[in-house]
Formats: sequence, structure tokens, C-alpha cells
Amino acid sequence: MTGTIMESSETMASAEQATERRASTNAISESSERSISIILEFILFLIMVASTLSSTAISNIVLYRTCVHSLHHSVEECRPFLSPDKSNETKDLEIEVQRYFTYVSTVTTIIDSLGPALLCLFLGVWSNTYGRKPLIVWPLFGKSLSAILTVIYGMMDGLGPWWTIVMIIPSAVSGSLSVLIAGIYCSLSDMTTEKSRSIRMMTMQIAVSVGSVVGSLVSPHLLKSVGNVYVLLIAATLNVINYATTNIWLQESLVGAIPGSLSSVFDFALVKEMVTECFKRRPNNMRAQILLLTAANSLSIFVLYGLGGLAYMYTRRKLHWALKDFNQYSAINVLIVFIGSYVGVAIIQKRLKLSDLSVSVLSFASATADYAIKSFAVVSWHMYLGSAVSLFGSLSGPLIRSFFTKILPVEEIAQVFALLSAIEGIVPLISPAMYNALYNVTLSSFPGAIMLLTSFINGICMILLIIVIYLRWESPMISYQSVNSTDAVDNEEDENISGLGPV
Repeated sequence: MTGTIMESSETMASAEQATERRASTNAISESSERSISIILEFILFLIMVASTLSSTAISNIVLYRTCVHSLHHSVEECRPFLSPDKSNETKDLEIEVQRYFTYVSTVTTIIDSLGPALLCLFLGVWSNTYGRKPLIVWPLFGKSLSAILTVIYGMMDGLGPWWTIVMIIPSAVSGSLSVLIAGIYCSLSDMTTEKSRSIRMMTMQIAVSVGSVVGSLVSPHLLKSVGNVYVLLIAATLNVINYATTNIWLQESLVGAIPGSLSSVFDFALVKEMVTECFKRRPNNMRAQILLLTAANSLSIFVLYGLGGLAYMYTRRKLHWALKDFNQYSAINVLIVFIGSYVGVAIIQKRLKLSDLSVSVLSFASATADYAIKSFAVVSWHMYLGSAVSLFGSLSGPLIRSFFTKILPVEEIAQVFALLSAIEGIVPLISPAMYNALYNVTLSSFPGAIMLLTSFINGICMILLIIVIYLRWESPMISYQSVNSTDAVDNEEDENISGLGPV
């Protein structure tokens, strides 16, 4: 009798603990969700404004330093590269300077990718214990330091183009955008329901788009008004504000996270666990689906990093655009992305009841047509036509990640996101070298080859997603408990209470 009473007491205590845990979870979830709804979009908006401002300014400076320090032309000959307006004065130097610039760009991109690729192998599993906030705050701190070093580089005229390697080191060792994006998506998967997740991930894309538009529209006016160095200073200030705001106001989204030290990150057991979870055998061809989706997402990142700064170089060479022309095009292109995100998810997907995969296929199809048009562009309106055709071209990345959160158990989402981020960190080690080599070879004959390659790769991604749709069509559906749901806690509590029985 005594043993039965003790057992019942323990069970009642367990039920009370479940109730307390549910209340705590609800409280943390509600406050964290409010924090995330305000902060995450703000993070992406500011980082895109700062990146757009600094990229145009630093491109001008590096082109000028390449011309003066590496190719040993006179200051007067090279000075037009510092201007946001392209003139015929640099026509004879353009190919020579661009060709050398691609070497510098390739090396800096590779170095900037090594740190994030390594960190992502560890941080996915690590964040399941120590939380998501460090994955967001650390990269922002590194970005701030790199932005400050960039200002110093811009002020010191005696430094050549290869000194850009130094200024990217803090960003690289803190995880850069790869770790930041992984942290943001993990936070969203913690705090959103399955129904709202696609919309929330699209709002992230919209924040990126609006930030890019603002940066693109403001950049040429600031460059003319205050010059390259002061634009870099403004970008650095935005990065510092972004870090400080996030560090103070962003709340941890993972319930029960504990503080972790730097030494706890580099545990190879974390890498082993990530690889095991991502590549283990699963029923209904789930492993094949995960790998195909990962390949499609990675190839889309491949072309993103591959084109990178070459898009501006391509338009300078092929269409004789000045920086203001490219910034105007970029702003309109991002506005199209903004409209496409809203129409694609909020209207087409919701009204037609299309899955994330179906809309992603549409996204890759439109991107394939977009770059095919741009590869043969001979007048400016061809570029705008391509962007208009690619109305849904930016939806694939967020929707693939959203789809992962719906087909995976909650404890494996961070591992798969970490794998995606690790591959995204490795891809820039390959794609810039490949794209820059192709651009150098075809610069005089057919510079649109890089656009044609991009169109071909997007076509491959579309085919991979169609295969995944087929695999899911012939296999039973599998669903998992939403990560932020308290239903599991409720069920556990109900089971404990119903299991008390008579004393």
C-alpha cells in the first residue's frame, strides 16, 4: 500500500512538473515570438542595406587599387574607377582591370567561405543544446569588425587590392551569412506553426528584398554626395547598430537552452551526429528526398555565389552600364522579387493550395527562363524582361527550408539546416573559381556564357524537385509534431494524469 501511494505521489509530481513545464514553455514561446517578429526582419533588412552600400563602394575602390597598385597605371588614368558613373575614359583599361579583379574576388570569396563551412559542421547539433541566439549574434559581431576594417582600408590609399583579405577575416571566422541564416531559420522553426512557417520565411525574403532596394536606391546618391569612404563608414555604423540591437533585444527561441563556451563548439561528436542523422536510412525514400532537396538548394547557392560581383562586370562589359544604371536595375529587380514573394506565397500558394515543392518548381522554371534571356541580352530592356519573367525566381530557397521543417522530426531540423549551411559554405570555394574562369575565357567572345550556365543549373534544380515530387507521390505521407507546438506536453500531462488510477 505504501509503495502504491509513493508511486502515485511521484506520478502526481510528474504531472505537476509537466504543467509547470507547459506554462514555462508557453511563456517563453510567447515572449520569444514577439521578439523574433520584431528583430529577425530588422536584422536581415539592416544587413542587406549595409551590404549593398558597402559592396558598391568597395567595388569602386578595389577596381581603382587594382589599376594603380597591381597593374601600375597612373592615378589619373585610374581615377574614373572611383566614380559611380561609368565613362569612356576607362574603356581601354576595362578588360585588363576586370580580369585581375576576378582573381582577387575569387581568393577573397574562398577565404570568406572556409570559416562558415567549418563552423556549420558543428553548430547545427550544438545549437540543439546551447541555443540559436549565438548563431545569430556571433556572425553580426564578425560583420561589424569586418565593416570597421573595411573603412580603415578605404582610408589608406597605399594598400593594394589583396589587403581585402585582411578585412574579411573577422566575418569569416564568426560564420558570416551562412551561420546567420542557419540561426534565423532554426529560430523560425522553433517559434512558428506549420501553417504560418512558409509565410514567415517569405517575410524574411521580403526583408532582404526591401533592404536591397533601399541600399541600391540610396547608394549612388550617397557615393556622389559623400564619397566611397563615408559610404563604407555608414555601412559599418549600420552593422554595429544591428549587432548591438540584436545582442540586447533578441531572446533565445530554444526552450531550455544552456550557455555554451567556445570550447564546446569544436566537438567532433557533433559532426558525427549531424552526418549520421542526415544520411541515415529512412522509410519511403525520405533519405533520397532529403539529399535531392539539399542538392537543389546547394546548386541554387552555387549560382548565387558564382555570379556575385560578375553581374555588375557583365553589364559594364556587355551593355556599357554605369554603376547608377546597375543600381537602378538592381532596385527594380528586387522590387520584382518583393512582388513575386507576395503573389507566389500569399496568393497563388494559398488560393490554389499548392505545396512548397510545387511553388519551388515554378521558381526554378522562371529562373531558368530569366538567365536564358539575359545571356543573349544586347540592349538594356532585355535585362528587365528577364527579371520580369523571373517573378517567382527567389522563392525556392525559403520554401525548400520551410518544406524541410514539415517533413522532419523537430530534433533533426537543426542538423539538416546545418548540413545545408555547411554545403553553402563549401560551395563558394568552387563556384567563384568556376564562374570567374569561364568569364575570363569568354570575356571577349561571349560574356553571356555565365548567364547561360546559370540557366542550365536552375533547370537541373527544377528536375531534382520534380523527382522529389514523384517520390512523395508514390510513398505514404509522413508528418511530425510541429516544433513549437505544446500538444506533446499536453498529451504527456494527460497520459500522466490518466495513469494515476485508484490508490
